[in-house]
Amino acid sequence: MTALCRPRGMSGIAGSAMRCQPGGSTVERMDTGLHTPLRSPASRRRPPPAARAALALAFALGLMTATAHAVDVPNRNPALEERAMREARDAIQQRAWARALERLQPHLQAYPDDADAHNLAGFSLRHLGRHAESLAAYERALALDPAHLGAHEYLGELMLTLGRPERALHHLQVLARLCEARCEEYLDLKRAFETAPRPPGR
Repeated sequence: MTALCRPRGMSGIAGSAMRCQPGGSTVERMDTGLHTPLRSPASRRRPPPAARAALALAFALGLMTATAHAVDVPNRNPALEERAMREARDAIQQRAWARALERLQPHLQAYPDDADAHNLAGFSLRHLGRHAESLAAYERALALDPAHLGAHEYLGELMLTLGRPERALHHLQVLARLCEARCEEYLDLKRAFETAPRPPGR
């Protein structure tokens, strides 16, 4: 699992730029060395009222756009989310699959669009032998995030368990495209694919 800070946009204000600190929580303004030159008094005459109103609207929209790109506003409860996911991962590390599911189920009810949580649920269900439910969880994770490396790896491993190496190969090929065949998820699934027993006739 890879858990997978993105660069944010810059402001449109001359002489400065918006920069997102790692974690996406702090925005600072840095000097770019670009400054608007001073103009003569004749060039600073006030525009007509309609033009001033249009300029004000454009300026406000510009600030809103810059802020939207610069600040990642969370739409979930970080404390609840972090606690549930941390406890689920701790349980998985201890191979306590049922306990991991107990932590994940209420979290998924509150945040059904959390691809990471669906991936962890699929992982736990697979180790409990509940393959149909595991398949559904992995497919849900990939529907939410088609580039989720962990879900592709684990779904490929589930396909090997179910005796469907052609589907495992599909996810291996997807991982090769997503990470140029260098990420841990690709390498792990490749090893599993190469060492998995093949059904008769395949």
